[in-house]
Amino acid sequence: MLNFLIILIALVAGFIVKQTKLVDANAYKGINIWVIYVALPAVALKCIPQIDWNIAYLFTVVLPFLVFGGSFLFFKYLNIFLKLSNRNLRTLILVSGLSNTSFIGFPLIITFFGEEYLKIGIVSDQTTFFILSSWGVILALGAKKVGLKTEDRTSFIIKRIFSFPPLVACVIAVIFRDVWLNEVSQGLLTAFASTVSPLALFSIGMQLNFKNWKKELNLISYSLVYKLILSPFILIILTLLMGLHGTFYQVSVFEMVMPSLVATSVVVQQFGLNTKLANTIIGASIIIGLFLSLIWHSVIITLL
Repeated sequence: MLNFLIILIALVAGFIVKQTKLVDANAYKGINIWVIYVALPAVALKCIPQIDWNIAYLFTVVLPFLVFGGSFLFFKYLNIFLKLSNRNLRTLILVSGLSNTSFIGFPLIITFFGEEYLKIGIVSDQTTFFILSSWGVILALGAKKVGLKTEDRTSFIIKRIFSFPPLVACVIAVIFRDVWLNEVSQGLLTAFASTVSPLALFSIGMQLNFKNWKKELNLISYSLVYKLILSPFILIILTLLMGLHGTFYQVSVFEMVMPSLVATSVVVQQFGLNTKLANTIIGASIIIGLFLSLIWHSVIITLL
């Protein structure tokens, strides 16, 4: 419960700092640089060498693809009745189909399951980023005519994937596994990794935006229902039908009940999708999702 309070305090503190204008409106970008280039790679270097790889991790990898694919099908079906613009449709698919597996997921894994299960979260997070940087970018590129040839698009996507610092750290951690397992390295990495939760959540608090919720309440509601209720329910049922039980599968599913991924707003903005709608959904999903995580955690550990 202490970690849950830390999450709320860091989130609220960031929001208050933003509202009182104690810092520049874009100050969160500097915090994100630390989290992405230092803290998250430290988590990867610390935890990846400790993973005993086995076939069960395929389950962890598949789940983010199911959530993203489900978002695509869900909103494509809804669009038969809603007749959304191409811009809004792709925004909803992106924001609703990817989970906040690191900034929110890591602190909650520590809170509810323990730090030793972060290695499952890392695998889930890297899969989520891969989807955002590949299928997510392809989806966003299709929203309007972008002046990129096919080969340029492919190059852009590959560069985006393999220049992501946490992914680079994962590769290094796998190749040079023994380097990071000694006491000195683990102590140093633990110190840097511990900054992920408070700084990431503080940054998210600074980015929360609820200005447009009344104007697009219906679209926001559809997104939140899919991301926070429908997709977790479906994944739990599927896991039950497969007869999978235990903490490993609980953590894997729990990562998918997280709110919308903050990083999707970067792709949304970069490719001219509906940024205001995306940011409002992300902000609302974080606030609601934090409290729903308590309920989903109880459901998951009871059924799985």
